[in-house]
Amino acid sequence: MTHIGPLNGLPIACALGPDTGGAQVEKWRAFDAEYALGVERSDAELVVCYERTDDSVRRLSKLVATESACCSFVDWVVDDSHADLRLVVSGTPDQLAALNVGNG
Repeated sequence: MTHIGPLNGLPIACALGPDTGGAQVEKWRAFDAEYALGVERSDAELVVCYERTDDSVRRLSKLVATESACCSFVDWVVDDSHADLRLVVSGTPDQLAALNVGNG
């Protein structure tokens, strides 16, 4: 599967160091490869839909907790009110560009 999730590489504005940040990007890539179903993008929002399992809920919660701390210039929300699991990342177009969202 082509990478569709929130991180295509270490974001420019990320507060994590290169080693920790690189490991986080790899965690996202593995998670996306296993569970990503689709993506919707707009200028101010990225919504990634994931298969809902106990494992995906647990892993996405951990990934988002890390991102909320290191890339807090955008809003990270796990929306579990649908049949699938959704990650909603919102911010300005410049903030999402700095996050390296959907550029790969």
